[in-house]
Amino acid sequence: MSLDWEGLRTFAHVCQAGNMSAAARELGVNQTTVARRIARLEEWVGYAILHRDGRALAPTARAQVLLQTAQHMQDTVSDLLTRDPVSEQADGAVGGIVRLTGVDAILQDCVAPHIADLHQRFPKIALELIGANRNLSLPQRETDIAIRLARPDSGAFHIRKLGHLEYGIYCNPNGLPATAMDPQTLPWIDLDEFFADKPEQKWLADHFPDRTVIGYANRGSIMVSMMTGHACCALLPRCVGDRIDFLRCLDTYHPTGREVWLLTHQEKRHLPHVRAVIDWLTRILLDGDFINVGNTERQRSKIEFPGATI
Repeated sequence: MSLDWEGLRTFAHVCQAGNMSAAARELGVNQTTVARRIARLEEWVGYAILHRDGRALAPTARAQVLLQTAQHMQDTVSDLLTRDPVSEQADGAVGGIVRLTGVDAILQDCVAPHIADLHQRFPKIALELIGANRNLSLPQRETDIAIRLARPDSGAFHIRKLGHLEYGIYCNPNGLPATAMDPQTLPWIDLDEFFADKPEQKWLADHFPDRTVIGYANRGSIMVSMMTGHACCALLPRCVGDRIDFLRCLDTYHPTGREVWLLTHQEKRHLPHVRAVIDWLTRILLDGDFINVGNTERQRSKIEFPGATI
């Protein structure tokens, strides 16, 4: 009997995604096709390969070795496709549109200032930055690469942790002396209630439960604009607050930060133009720097990225 590669590949996707519907979206087929491939694979091996573990599908004990084999084959094929897709071509020949989604703070302050560097090396690549609070879908091809502030629970993605996004309490003194910059008494600009469950917002609620809030926004850049012209405080990512001349960071406070994750669809990351952008992103973010537009002075971005490679 010939090797059932489609069945093994589908089995690996189901185990990674946790259910057949998500695996079907990843594979670009319908759920009936996924079920049929799993049934055919079970007939091929002669035993059940999936069982329900809580709310998710998981490999049976007997199928653990089969899953390892399927994942190894998947990794081997992926490695062959990604071994040197960019270096085998002249940089100038690598081209296409690459869509990157992520939180505004990282895209605006840590990615966008480096676009000239990307264009110099890969003049035929057009990078589309999509700053959004909602998570555009990798499986549904709404984006090619995503930078997330939380690790996804499931999905057939290539995932790696890049580092840690630091936050700080910032005040606009607006003429007040340093001794008067007290976040316990000054008014606040806050993120809106949609973000109330996020780690940094929970920290803020725990440490300043009685703060007076005079304005809300859904983006750090808008919060900064709202702070103009009056003495007030806000909790901001360090890569946002440190760029604003009129803000002062209160270094005696250490808010909870966020993990930063890079996600790529497993079936897209081998494409030369996508891989080129992944490598470029990894380099500029692991540097932990950003460059002010129109200024050659390099500054710390306050995103701490441990050295590693994808």
